[in-house]
This record gives sequence, C-alpha cells and structure tokens, in this order.
Amino acid sequence: MNQLELLKSGGVVGGGGAGFPAWKKFSAQANTLLINGAECEPLLKSDQYLMLYQAETLVRAARSLGDLISANQVKIALKEHYHVPLAALQAAVQKLKLEVSIHALPSIYPVGDEQSVVYECTGEAVPPRGLPGNVGCTVVSVSTAINALHAFDGIPVTRRLITVAGEVKRPGLYDVPVGTFVSDVISAAGGMNMPDACVLLGGPMMGELLQQGEAAVVTKTCGGILVFPKEHLLVNRAELSIAHMRSRAKTCCIQCRYCTDLCPRFLLGHPIYPHLTMRSFAMDGKPEPSAVLCMECGICELFACPMGLSPRRIQQLEKEALCTQSSDMSFSMIKSQQDTRLGRQVPSQRMAARVDVDQYEFDTPQEVYTVAPGQVNIPLKQHIGVSAKAAVSQGEHVRCGQVIGIMQGESLGAYVHASIDGVVGEVSDAVLIIGGTRL
Repeated sequence: MNQLELLKSGGVVGGGGAGFPAWKKFSAQANTLLINGAECEPLLKSDQYLMLYQAETLVRAARSLGDLISANQVKIALKEHYHVPLAALQAAVQKLKLEVSIHALPSIYPVGDEQSVVYECTGEAVPPRGLPGNVGCTVVSVSTAINALHAFDGIPVTRRLITVAGEVKRPGLYDVPVGTFVSDVISAAGGMNMPDACVLLGGPMMGELLQQGEAAVVTKTCGGILVFPKEHLLVNRAELSIAHMRSRAKTCCIQCRYCTDLCPRFLLGHPIYPHLTMRSFAMDGKPEPSAVLCMECGICELFACPMGLSPRRIQQLEKEALCTQSSDMSFSMIKSQQDTRLGRQVPSQRMAARVDVDQYEFDTPQEVYTVAPGQVNIPLKQHIGVSAKAAVSQGEHVRCGQVIGIMQGESLGAYVHASIDGVVGEVSDAVLIIGGTRL
C-alpha cells in the first residue's frame, strides 16, 4: 500500500477548519510544504504542546510529507514568541539532520490563516477564492502532519488532543477518543465552575456556541472546548438574532469601513468589503458579492467595529446565500492594499484582551490528561466532502482502530474508525459504541 493509500485508510483529515482529506491534498505536487504551527487563536495550546514534546516526530513527518509531494522546501511555521517550541524544533532539525527549516511568524491574529502563513513564508499571495496550491504551496496543521506519519505506520486517527479552558476546575490539555461527548470531557476536567456556563467548541474567535442540551462530541477537527459565563461578550455576540443584528446595523453602522481596512484578507490584496456587506444587509438589499471571500476570523466584529456590530456573522449569512445562488464569481487582486498591511495587523495579546479571554490563559502544560469514556458517538462525516458509509451494524463488537465508516467510491471523503473497544449500540449518521472504561 503506497503512502496516499495509507493516508486514506488511516482516515487522516485536516486537524482544523473543514477537515480536508489528507490523501486528496497530498495527491498534488507542490514546491513548498508548510506545517502550520501558528495556533493563533487565544487559549489553544495543543499544537504548542506537540511542537515542544513531539518535535522530532513532527520534523520527521514534515520531511516525509515533503518527499511525498516532491517539495523543494519544507518549513514548520510558528509564532516568534513560542520560544520554547521554537528551540525544541531547531534542536530536532539539528539532531535529525533533515532538510526542514523553522520559520518564525509575527505574533499577530490571525496569522494561522493558511493564506497568511503562505504570504509570511513565501511572499506569495493566494488569489481570491484560490488555494495555496495556486502559488505552489501545500499547508497542513501540526496535528495533521503527525497523524499522517502515524498513518504511514498503519495507525489510524482515533484520538484528538484538545484544549479545555475557561470556567472549568482543571483547565489543560486532554487526550480524547474521537466521538467522546463534550459533557464527558468537561466532567473529566472537574466540571464547570458555575452551573449556567456556556460552551464554545473550537477557539474563542471562530468557535461555535453549543446550544443548551446539545449532545455534541469531539471530532477529528475539534481543537478546543471553552467554557464561559453566560454573560461573557463572546456568548452575547453569538446569541444575537438575525433581526437584532439587522436592526442594529440599520441604526448604528456609520460606514467607517474599519471592518474592511483591518480585514486580514483585504490586507493580502483580496477585494473584500465588509462595510458594503453591512450596508446591503441593513437596507435589505442584494448580498454584497465580496462576502464569499470572508474567512470568518472575527477581526471585523470583535476588534475593528467601533459600534460593536456583527459584520462577521452578517458576512457568514450573506456568504451562505451567495453560495447557493452561484459558484462562478471571480475576483481580481488589488496588491496596493498590501502596502498598509504591517500597520494594520492585530497583536495576539491585544486580541485576547479585547475579547476578555486573557484571564483564562495558561502556560503550555507538561502533563496531558487522558479521557476514557464509557461510550462514544462517532460521526460518519467529520470532513469536507461525502459522508462515510457505515461498515458496522447494531450489536456488533468492535475494536479500537477498526474501520466503522468507509469512503463511498473515489469521492472526496475519509474513513472513520472506532476510538474505543465496545459494542455498537446504534447506527445513524454516527456510530454509537458502548464499552471502554467509565469516567
């Protein structure tokens, strides 16, 4: 079995974002491979831990994946203020004597956006609606690279290292079987510090607010579980209704265009104009076409807007509407916008303070807590593309690492594996496995 087949059979997908299947990404050759270790959202520590304590594994993974796509350059990119992981990676490169370089990124948000990583590492700007491959690059996260190396050894993706932070009794890093209920992870962290706290899945800037009673689970792409008071700024912003956002936009948007001028994609040269989206939304007009270029980082909403409005969420709504109408929109770069980029970037620490999460920051821990749930509910679709097809039935005994979801033909998709030993309790769009050790 070749390496692409091993990536496929191992169920390796992007560790963040949409979960792009690794076998597809590495099917194309590229001049440069970039391992994205920016982990730029506040609070998240998983990649920093991996870069520090699995530095040699990551360097070997980077070189192996670079060879797979015939890359001339292989770089691991992380923020310049991650001093200890930086030193660990440089020492690993020296020891292993592999052709991998370490690139220090500026400590800004959101430098972890893959298009920002490409620009910082190569000086090339990915075109609007384009991919890193358009400028000869392939970008993967730290966890994706390490999972790929494991897949080459026949070890599939069954676990996820995640950050648990905020109003929990024991914040830290948790090694969690895929499909573990979020409530079980919070229990493993000692529970919430308050009875009516709210949960964000992901990072504080781009995470998704869980609804009360929602039985969410940890997936291959889940990087964090964050618990905040119900009065927290991020919770209040996420709970605004569409009608409320429209009313506020009509009343308060002053068309100052700060949301546009500080937009990271605008500063890369993309013709994206959130202030025009705000205008069209407020006036019930046609969606502003450039909304499809939004990366949903939240700078416009949580840092730039002086009126405290919701341009990011409104861009999301307009983008969804536009994507159902047409897919043939094209845009041209405006490179002159790059001239103002350095003066308009947002320092990471200021971003954390602005959204009131700096109080929950902690140093990268030396210890990782292991979660051993009594049951898991593993979604058959944890990736962009077509859902996997169930390969097990109710009542069947399964072992950790066993395939429970198979790709449908050669369509874009990924295999799914059992993350604990047990018995299949139910099969729907997810596979419930009962067994293992109770928390």
